Amino acid sequence: MDYRILHPKGYHVAKCPNCGQFASLERLPHYKVWEKFVKNLGFKKYHCTKCKWDGYLHTITFTDNPKKVFKNYIIALFLFIIFGILLFFVLSDYYDTL
Repeated sequence: MDYRILHPKGYHVAKCPNCGQFASLERLPHYKVWEKFVKNLGFKKYHCTKCKWDGYLHTITFTDNPKKVFKNYIIALFLFIIFGILLFFVLSDYYDTL
């Protein structure tokens, strides 16, 4: 079951936004403090090996199928409620017998 609403996406095999070359992007390290702050916001630094483009790409996206994720959350909530009710009856019966 897939419960993630936000998914990371890797640009290693994506097209370069500058030249359009496929699978030419490489990750660059984040050294400066502001670069680490930008990384925490979901942007990562990339470099194109063909056209020498450097830049940031947003690496977090919403799920492709929100209906499926919503359905999974509803199922999990239903099971949690059923488990809570069963636990309540078992524990109330146990403490009534003491």
